[in-house]
Amino acid sequence: MLKTGFTAAWVMVLLWGTAALAQNETEEVWILLAAQSQASGGFVQELFDESEELLERSSGRYAVLRPGFFRWEIEDPDQQMIVVSGTQLWHYDIDLAAATRRDTSQSNEFTPLELLAGDSDELRGRFEAQRLGPARVRLIPTFPQAGFASVDIAWEGDAVIAMDVQDRSGQMIKLDLSPDPNPAQLTAKDFEFVAPAGVDVYEPSDY
Repeated sequence: MLKTGFTAAWVMVLLWGTAALAQNETEEVWILLAAQSQASGGFVQELFDESEELLERSSGRYAVLRPGFFRWEIEDPDQQMIVVSGTQLWHYDIDLAAATRRDTSQSNEFTPLELLAGDSDELRGRFEAQRLGPARVRLIPTFPQAGFASVDIAWEGDAVIAMDVQDRSGQMIKLDLSPDPNPAQLTAKDFEFVAPAGVDVYEPSDY
C-alpha cells in the first residue's frame, strides 16, 4: 500500500509550469514544466488499486517554488503536510502530532520528488515521452531507480490540470488540479518548517 503523504509528494513534483506550446509533439510538456518558477492551488487526489477500485480520496492545497521548494497540505479526510526545502523533507501528521525529517539526497530510489529541484533540460534525457492525445503526454522513466512506472500529464491552455501516476505495484494515483488564477508571490520562507511544541520528531536513524 502506498503512503498517502509520500505518494502525494511524488506526484506533486510535475505540477507546475506555463509556456507557449512547443513545436514538437512531446517537447511541449518539458516547456510547461520548466517555464514557471512557482505555482499554487488546490487538489483532489484519488488512489486506485490494480482492479481500479478506489482506495483513498483526499483534498487540500499545494505550493511549488523552483528550485527545491515544495509544500503539500492534505486537509481532508485527515490533516498531513509535506514540506521540501532543498534536500530536507518533512512529513508532518497533524492528527498524530508526529513529524519525520528525511534527507532526500541519501535516498537510493529516484522518485518524482527529485524532479522538483531538477533541470528540465537534463531530466528530459531520462524519460521517454509519448503523445496520448491533444494536450496529454505520458512520461516513462528509462532508468531503474525510478519509483514509478509512468506519469500522464494533461493541461488546458498553459496550465497543468491533471496527473495520473502509475505505480510499479499496479496502483494508480489520479490527481485533479485547480491552479490559483492569481497566486501570491512565494519565497523560501513560505517553505520553512519548525515542528510545533509537543510534536514527536523522528529521523531515519531513529528506526
